[in-house]
Amino acid sequence: MLDNLFSIIWSLPAILIAITVHEYAHGFVAYYHGDPTAKLAGRLTLNPIAHLDPIGTLMLLLFRIGWAKPVPVNYNNLKNPRIDMIKVSLAGPISNMIVAFLFSLFLKVNNFLFQNIIFNSYFWFKLAQGWFTLLHTGIFINIALAFFNLIPIPPLDGHHVLLGILPEHLARQYDKINQT
Repeated sequence: MLDNLFSIIWSLPAILIAITVHEYAHGFVAYYHGDPTAKLAGRLTLNPIAHLDPIGTLMLLLFRIGWAKPVPVNYNNLKNPRIDMIKVSLAGPISNMIVAFLFSLFLKVNNFLFQNIIFNSYFWFKLAQGWFTLLHTGIFINIALAFFNLIPIPPLDGHHVLLGILPEHLARQYDKINQT
């Protein structure tokens, strides 16, 4: 039980980074392409508190599946709504893959640095164990978020990507099916 709590505590920063960067990326790309909605709502920030959904975060911690508050995007404000919708939707998963890559680089460097260290105290051993838990969680959660969000069902990012790449008449039919 104590080890599970230890793991959850060390996983928390990685989870916060993953969901914050994901949601910020959506807002940033939308803002770049003409939609100020996220900025006006105070969501164009890397402050994780702005993106946390209390129940979604608890679910993510306990069951490894959860959600953040979606960044508001008004596709009508975008310069080229169909193409920009794809860019905004892909921004979150792409940002998660970049963050997963960065966590893996940190893990590789830390594996190299720590491979010959002999920990002569329980405290330092547990601290290193926690750090590696954070790095592994950072890789896992970012890859999982990226791929999960690409599933083409609403409200996931893959739904908006599919709407953007389908011919317009099929996109309207697909959207109607999903609204029922």
